Amino acid sequence: MKNDTTAGDSGTQALDRALGLFTLVLKDRGKTALSDLATQAGLPVSTAHRLIAAFERQRLITRAARGRYVAGMGLAELAADRRQVLINASRPLLRRLARQQKRTAHLGILEAEMVTYLVKEAGGPGKVFTREMMQLEAYCTGIGKVLLAGLDKPVRERYLAGGPFPRLTDTTLTEPEQLRAAIATIAERGYAEDDAEMAEGLHCVAVPLHDRQGRVVAAISLTGLAETGTPGVPPALLATARAIEEKLWG
Repeated sequence: MKNDTTAGDSGTQALDRALGLFTLVLKDRGKTALSDLATQAGLPVSTAHRLIAAFERQRLITRAARGRYVAGMGLAELAADRRQVLINASRPLLRRLARQQKRTAHLGILEAEMVTYLVKEAGGPGKVFTREMMQLEAYCTGIGKVLLAGLDKPVRERYLAGGPFPRLTDTTLTEPEQLRAAIATIAERGYAEDDAEMAEGLHCVAVPLHDRQGRVVAAISLTGLAETGTPGVPPALLATARAIEEKLWG
């Protein structure tokens, strides 16, 4: 029995080292030679090459230059599956939320500085123009502002450097400094509101979804006619966010 336990511990440690190297390669994005990454991971260079070869066979990592590696197409295909996981976990809960609140519920993620709407569940009066897989600008939507608030500061600042942004309605925030201040408030209070900033007459409130490390990976919202909205975040929206997180990560 003792030998079985020792073998199990050894296997777990080997897996930890392999995944540690894999993570280093992904974060490095081809800037550092594998021999140096092996040192950071506490691995012999020969072991690092053997592990990288296995990741290459699975198309998770590919060679970028001599001795340097980046994410492979296999990882991109897994990212597409990530969309479906988010959709499957959130749709029934968002459908219930929309019906209870008599508003339209959305789930969105940030892709190439745009919000991609993965789920739309209608539940109230008035027609909301969005549709699933539609992309909208982030700066003028509730979900978009929540996702911008969840970015690392350098990434967010690169986005803001693209301003001033087009004005869509009288309430659209167009200047980078305005948006920066709004994002700081959103990050502090944990939710965002779109007060007819994308389309006249529509009000939206959005909250983030976090992974186990506390990173913002998506956001959900309730959208409806401006007169149906009330200041602040509905408790049911927060409860739905927590329920989705529980389904995704336990």
